Amino acid sequence: MSNNSQVMRKHGKTFFWASHFLDKKVAARLFAIYEFCREVDDVIDQKKQGIKHEEQLKKNILTWRSNKHNLIFQPFNDFEKEFIPGKNLFNEFFKGQESDITQKQPANMTDLLIYCYRVAGVVGLMICDTFGIKDQGLRYFAIDLGIAMQLTNIARDIYEDARNNRIYLPISLVGQKKTKVLLGSNIDEKLLINKARDQLINKAELYYESGYKGINCLPKQSQRAVRVAATLYQCIGIKIKKKKVSYDSDRVYLNSFEKLFHTICTLKNNKMNIKQPPEHNHLLHYAIKEMPGAHRL
Repeated sequence: MSNNSQVMRKHGKTFFWASHFLDKKVAARLFAIYEFCREVDDVIDQKKQGIKHEEQLKKNILTWRSNKHNLIFQPFNDFEKEFIPGKNLFNEFFKGQESDITQKQPANMTDLLIYCYRVAGVVGLMICDTFGIKDQGLRYFAIDLGIAMQLTNIARDIYEDARNNRIYLPISLVGQKKTKVLLGSNIDEKLLINKARDQLINKAELYYESGYKGINCLPKQSQRAVRVAATLYQCIGIKIKKKKVSYDSDRVYLNSFEKLFHTICTLKNNKMNIKQPPEHNHLLHYAIKEMPGAHRL
């Protein structure tokens, strides 16, 4: 097993599970994308060998923008040139990571969607590049799927993020908050946060619905893998709402039986490949319309 795949197996269990349905070469490129994203994430979330994480990230970004070699890009060394993600995508991804260094509560849903685009929507575009997908209309749906999954992440990890002094719930939904409020026991505050959390899950559903339309247009093998990963992520949000789990409870995840059940159902209902992608709802990209690869109409 490659080092890249080991990283995904340890930290990205849902994606690793879904990767079994991919061609080996495509899976290897997906593992590399994941390792890269994870490495950058770790720089943000941890201190590396006595170097402050802010300094390490800034050093990585500066090296990259100066077109100098950086070990953080080692996962891409074996890529054929045509499958290497575009430089503009790396630029947006780093902007999203930079915003986490001095993370501020987003003012509104627009700010949150821009963040979700930068840290996850562009990853959807990177994966399109590794799959060799050039159709711009189809790539819109990859952005939506990335945004949907990031909204699920945020909804699931509210308490954990607060412990790391971060809050991604928009001021427009909960008011301006200190993270210590989210870590407290005030019942009214908990009700407010849980209600806002459910709103994020509902918002994610709109983007999942759009993302699935794009999945239907992928080659069958890739389609199965992406659909399984998306479904398992979506089911986390559904489980949170269905069981009315409070944001400060233990982290919600799918157990092995649930993963297997949803995987079987997904494969059983998998649609045949559609030649042309359907019309994309440009309103889903209103907040990000100026971003690379987004729907601008």
